[in-house]
Amino acid sequence: MTSLILHHYPQSPVAHKVRMALGIAGASWQSVEIPRLPPKPLLVPLTAGYRRTPVLQIGADIYCDSQNIAHAIDQSGAPRLLFPDQTYGLAMMISNWAETTLFDLSVRLVLTHALGKVPEEFIRDRGSLYFEPNWTEASLRATLPSVIHELRASLGFVEAYLGATEGVYLAGHQPCYGDAAVGYICWFLRGRWDGGAALLANYPALCVLEAALDQLGDGQPQDLDADAALAIAKAAKPQSPIGIIDGASSLAIGQRVMIRPKGETADPDVVGTLRYCDGMRISIDHNHEQVGDIAVHFPVVGYVMTPID
Repeated sequence: MTSLILHHYPQSPVAHKVRMALGIAGASWQSVEIPRLPPKPLLVPLTAGYRRTPVLQIGADIYCDSQNIAHAIDQSGAPRLLFPDQTYGLAMMISNWAETTLFDLSVRLVLTHALGKVPEEFIRDRGSLYFEPNWTEASLRATLPSVIHELRASLGFVEAYLGATEGVYLAGHQPCYGDAAVGYICWFLRGRWDGGAALLANYPALCVLEAALDQLGDGQPQDLDADAALAIAKAAKPQSPIGIIDGASSLAIGQRVMIRPKGETADPDVVGTLRYCDGMRISIDHNHEQVGDIAVHFPVVGYVMTPID
């Protein structure tokens, strides 16, 4: 099995979700630590310019966005599956909701409370990714009571669901990716907001899930130098398939396309030639002098692909 290489940094909540997923899978993986803020000169050659964290590398195949990374981990041959016993639909519905509603509310709460306490450069950078255009510190503070109210209600949904299951996890006695998708929100709130522990204490079943995921750990990581990861990509060739499956796109293989997250964000455009498309994943081919030919993979959900030729 080709090594799983995770490009991430310890403080990233989304990277922590993927580390939880690696723990659920019992995976061995290599850890490349990247900067919290751009520029990221030893990452973007691999990603055709994609800048968000984390990124998973398997040879010359590069997986962007956590839901896409989860599929790659599940198919990697790790000791345990991330979608066992037909939990795929449940896990992906919950994760898509958690990655939008739960994370949006949580990041607004955490960053609003961080105003004046962390470097302004960091707040501005994250605001350009996560908030509406023309946001201001005053608007964040003004909406904070409503954000907390909605977050409490949303966490209540998870608590009610967990209370109706027979085991600790969303699917009962066996963990799946959906558990990581809600568990990392607890980690984020508890670790980044001084009111997080008191808030989470209102959701005992969710806290039990959080503790169970902590017990599973993050798999078996080993540190890897960023330059070594680039060399691994350059020595490899993409192994992922080529084609358009079941009419998933009207575009043609080899057509130049642009991919970016939905919404108005400061994310750079990612440009390459279409390699593969199905109902779940979009892949492009890209070449960079530091890594040679690579394939960069994105999920369909949450991204927009447009032709540029």
